[in-house]
Amino acid sequence: MAYGTYLTRNRHSTNWYARIVIPHDLRHAYGRKREIRKTLDTPCKVTARRRALTLWLAYQQVFESLRSGLPVVNISPTWGALAFLTREAKTDAKTSPNDSTESVYTFGEITSLMAVDTQGNRFTVSFVSINPVTGEIVLDNPTQAELEGAERLVKAWAQAKGTAGPSDVEDVPYSARGLVASPGSSPAKSERLSVLFDQFASERLAEAREKSKETMRQHLNVFIELMGDLPATKLTKQVVREFIKLLKTYPTHRNHGRWKAMSLADIRASGKKPISETTQHNIIGNLHTFAAWLVEIDELASNPFRIKLKKKAKAPDPSRTWTDEELRRWFHSDLLLKHRNCPRYAWKFWLPLIAIHCGARLEELAALSPSDFFEHEGVQAFKIHGEDGRFVKNVSSWRVVPVHSHLVSMGLLDYVASRKGQERLFTIEPYKGQYGKRASKAFVYLRDQLNISPDFHGYRHTVIEALKLKGAPLTHIEWLVGHTGTSMSAHYGSATDKRKWLPVLKEVVELLDWSRVMPSE
Repeated sequence: MAYGTYLTRNRHSTNWYARIVIPHDLRHAYGRKREIRKTLDTPCKVTARRRALTLWLAYQQVFESLRSGLPVVNISPTWGALAFLTREAKTDAKTSPNDSTESVYTFGEITSLMAVDTQGNRFTVSFVSINPVTGEIVLDNPTQAELEGAERLVKAWAQAKGTAGPSDVEDVPYSARGLVASPGSSPAKSERLSVLFDQFASERLAEAREKSKETMRQHLNVFIELMGDLPATKLTKQVVREFIKLLKTYPTHRNHGRWKAMSLADIRASGKKPISETTQHNIIGNLHTFAAWLVEIDELASNPFRIKLKKKAKAPDPSRTWTDEELRRWFHSDLLLKHRNCPRYAWKFWLPLIAIHCGARLEELAALSPSDFFEHEGVQAFKIHGEDGRFVKNVSSWRVVPVHSHLVSMGLLDYVASRKGQERLFTIEPYKGQYGKRASKAFVYLRDQLNISPDFHGYRHTVIEALKLKGAPLTHIEWLVGHTGTSMSAHYGSATDKRKWLPVLKEVVELLDWSRVMPSE
């Protein structure tokens, strides 16, 4: 590129922009500007590079026309005016005109173009030359069928830009040059969303958890149930808007129990509660990710799920934090205390105790191994990590956690010693690779028995709130509970030996005093 196209971003947008330098001799036509910046409508750098090249070629035609004194309708074309054009696959093989094999040849400016109209219909005209600025299509020794095809192509182009009506077809710009024409390939049929999702899952979700894959597939199935298993080219903004409208009344637990065999109309008639606004946003977010991938593989010109949704401001849910009265009722209950010395169900006693003294997640604690416990410079602690098939939420979740002195006095280390040599500290059978799943259901039953609202994750909220009230530094709280730092400096030193943090974290943990809600030893 003589006057290069550069990719750039600004801090207010995730999309890439093409930065096109204007030649010195043509800057007078652009108000003495040195460069032009045009959006490429994509956050994907690979796609942006491809689009930038197309846009650069369009500007080269403009620059050459200006130098030659030829009339130019638009001296500043945008990617949007070119986005619906897709080059058909080409072959380098030199096949004779009599060969029946469908091949594509390249003769200078002659190329095979395809257009997609707003309804998703595809039209192909073999071997044309097109001016992306003026929209003139040049046919090579056209047949009557090719002339008709050109009219349909230009109509589709005009519809894509929103400027054409049925009467515009009579005035379509095309001409003939008398060059040698050759057969072009027919357009490939667009695959349906369910088929493309399998390819998406194999490419983008190969390293993801099965739960994540299953969730994304379920969200796609919601779209298919409401709108149908459409070809990718039928996925338009209008379709997405209609989907979002219907999603607001989509019922909860659609595929559970008796609801699975019922129609949506029957479920709605029964008064079933619709899914929450948060669930709606999660579904749209996952479909946005899938559609962004469709743009990258050129199944879509732009992402139709790029829609700004307004989220209602909610008051904080007080039921997410345990009150002292709820903690007292819980830890004094015989439903938990009776399992203290029970080898099979000791986890019912120990898991809530450990959680309220460090704020760790249920899955992190349920998957602990006896070998995770260690002593460093006089501090008893345990490791939380993602090795041997365990799941941790993010990189910051890999950490070391001091053992609270109250847990030591309660005999936690003695229990750990009794389980030495076992794969896991607690006798919990994993469900689909997760150790906290069965424990979570058991605790839901116990909370219902005791009429307690906050769930196990509420211990985490309660610990963080208590530490803030005690004046613990926010950075130290983040280290303890495994939260990602809010500042850039929080990421420095995070890959070092985290055992160095133990003296500081030990002081933070000991700030937690739950003696007021615990039974006397």
